[in-house]
Amino acid sequence: MTVSSQFLGRLPYDAGLAKQMSAIHSLQSDTSHRAIVLGLEHEAVITLGVRGDASIDIGDSEENLLLKGVRLHRSERGGQATIHSPGQLVIYPCANLAALGLGPRTFVTMIEQVTKNWLLGLGVEAQTKCPEPGLFVGDAKLVAFGFKIARGFSSHGLAINVQNDLALFDLIRTCGVSGQPITRFCDLLPARFSSDNLLEALFLSWVDAFTESLGPLRDTILTPGAAAR
Repeated sequence: MTVSSQFLGRLPYDAGLAKQMSAIHSLQSDTSHRAIVLGLEHEAVITLGVRGDASIDIGDSEENLLLKGVRLHRSERGGQATIHSPGQLVIYPCANLAALGLGPRTFVTMIEQVTKNWLLGLGVEAQTKCPEPGLFVGDAKLVAFGFKIARGFSSHGLAINVQNDLALFDLIRTCGVSGQPITRFCDLLPARFSSDNLLEALFLSWVDAFTESLGPLRDTILTPGAAAR
């Protein structure tokens, strides 16, 4: 199974969307690729998912947000409000679900489990907290999930707090929860995570975990006639 990846550095949210659309077009035209995984960090932006409501989920007007250097973007991903900012690792696993042989729910569950196992390997024990989406360390949220799956292709994905400004979360109801405690890597493991290329290094190790997770499924999830890598 072919999985390619690219770390894009810091991009505005619109530019990240354009990169995702380009990746999906590539997957549609090149059936040898099963997934293209993009890693990046965004300029400060609040995104509202399809269930989001600005009047409820955001505690300030769009004009005041702009004065604070935070943009607002209405997104086609699932979920409600979240915030991206420098120092947060955003991962977009754009995938051809038919080629993987996975339905939408199974794909999302797989991404959650891959991320949970990856965190454990780094020394962070995180758990799901039903019915809230995401991964938590105690009561504090570390990872947010929000996907869009259309015509068998996934876009959007997950956001991992690494060394971003957590005070910005005070501007929103995080995924519909008021006063949700938030945590980040640099507070959980301050001695270990101090590299200049920290986000890229974490991204590459996540991609390795994601790619490895596809291996045991190879014999059962390949579509008829597809060849294993």
